[in-house]
Amino acid sequence: MFINIQNGKALDVHGGKDEEGRKVIVWNKHGKVNQKWSIVYLDKADKIETKGLNEEFGFHINRPFYFRSRLPMKRVAECLGANNIQLKRWRRNQPQQQFFFEEKTKTIRSNHWKNYAMEVQGNGGQNNIRMTSTINSRWW
Repeated sequence: MFINIQNGKALDVHGGKDEEGRKVIVWNKHGKVNQKWSIVYLDKADKIETKGLNEEFGFHINRPFYFRSRLPMKRVAECLGANNIQLKRWRRNQPQQQFFFEEKTKTIRSNHWKNYAMEVQGNGGQNNIRMTSTINSRWW
């Protein structure tokens, strides 16, 4: 489960429906499968990690990954037009589906729109997640 530090809400597939294009939002923590995600890193090489693990947040620094839903179809979160995030079928080498943890700002960024970080709209007061140049949302 991934929790937004600002509002304490969990990354959530809206309505718990495992369908293409379903919106990814934040919602009150309830622990059901639509709030469970796997981090799948792009590189699975056995080489020594040189970028390190941020122990506080639990992400490998600057190492691209997918948010993969644990719902039955195992879809991934995808940025649409550097804005909203939806559940989509995994496609090889799609940077819109890839994210990375930036150590300096402690934010999750898009691997396609590298200057955009994942944030909850309304300074954490809403449920919509988007990618924006504003840096005000941290996750763990």
